[in-house]
Amino acid sequence: MPSNMHTRRAVLAAGGATALASLSGCVARAIGALDVERDYRRDAPVGDVTGAWPTYQRDFANTGHTTDSGPSADASVERIASGDAALATSVALAGGRGVLGYSDGDGEDGVYRALDLDSEAAPADSDDAWTVDYAYGKSTPTLAGDAMFVSTAEFVAAYDARTGERCWRTSEGGYGTSANAPILAAGTLVDGGSAPVFGRDPATGEERWTYDPGEVSTVLAAGEGVVYTTVGADHEQTGVAALDAATGEERWRREDLPQTGVPLAIGDSHLYYNAHRGNVFALALEDGSTQWRASVPLPENGSPQTAVAGDTVHVQSSRGSLAAFDAADGATKWTLSLDADTFARPPVVAGDTRFVASDDRLYAVSAASGDELWVTALDARPTGGLSVRGSELYFAGTGRNPGVFRVAD
Repeated sequence: MPSNMHTRRAVLAAGGATALASLSGCVARAIGALDVERDYRRDAPVGDVTGAWPTYQRDFANTGHTTDSGPSADASVERIASGDAALATSVALAGGRGVLGYSDGDGEDGVYRALDLDSEAAPADSDDAWTVDYAYGKSTPTLAGDAMFVSTAEFVAAYDARTGERCWRTSEGGYGTSANAPILAAGTLVDGGSAPVFGRDPATGEERWTYDPGEVSTVLAAGEGVVYTTVGADHEQTGVAALDAATGEERWRREDLPQTGVPLAIGDSHLYYNAHRGNVFALALEDGSTQWRASVPLPENGSPQTAVAGDTVHVQSSRGSLAAFDAADGATKWTLSLDADTFARPPVVAGDTRFVASDDRLYAVSAASGDELWVTALDARPTGGLSVRGSELYFAGTGRNPGVFRVAD
């Protein structure tokens, strides 16, 4: 078995440290597959995508919804691992394993880290815990069987989630933001962030197809064998396209929507597109036509973020404006204004409860009515998204005692 600590690349590729989403673009069309520089060591141990929260926002539709209950008002907050988590991903959860990435924000120190959440010892001290050094921008991991897929500022890679051993890595592609977790759809690993969008063999990393969305920084979602990606010609011509996940073939494309830089989400009938400083657009899955639009109060440079739970679309801003809309027609179900900065992260809905994190508190809100149920103080400011497993909630945070935290009954 390899060492639990892998050597970090000494030099960052030119421009690779930038993890901010660009909102510019140019006209693009599908292009043929290109040869990819790949460091192949062995096939990744790919399996089914199962578990409590195996990727960013739990699933590739980015619903942010689970039937698990999450913690109750009696829950306590526990730091389960220390670490400089000034920038962090969500915690991917599957099979008793929790994996996340975090860094100091200065490009000096950072890791991907696996924790044994069910260990009798401390989760970070178990024999099944490991770390892989990487200081720069990184995505939330995607767990599929015993494989872990990541997208970073410099590469896309597959690791053995049991040991942290790298299976393959390619320098083509990669974009180091928490929301840019690689997607598995129709037996294809799809990653974006920077143009083009790639479809790969998940076991080997071999390229199957590419699609050029323009010069936008893409955000992806997938469902029923279709991948949806942002596209754009310029600041005034942005939008979304639907691709066949197996082939990369374009099914439809529109470029008449306002800019966006936040994740898409998919419900039973609609794709939800969150405009920068604007509305949430509900688009028909079959052709991208606008079915309805809705909004919440936004700060000057903010964007709405969404979760989807059954017949309800949950929306929030970075300044504590929360709302719930009917998924069928966009009718407002409820609104709530919290006196708190909720930052640029999407909502999470667990069972009947919507969880919202501010810089020092965790709020539990009724998903049905918007009533505030309870609030608890946090020992750190969350810097990554929230993840739920059973009656537990996980996040990474920074402060006087930074690290990874569990909120549990």
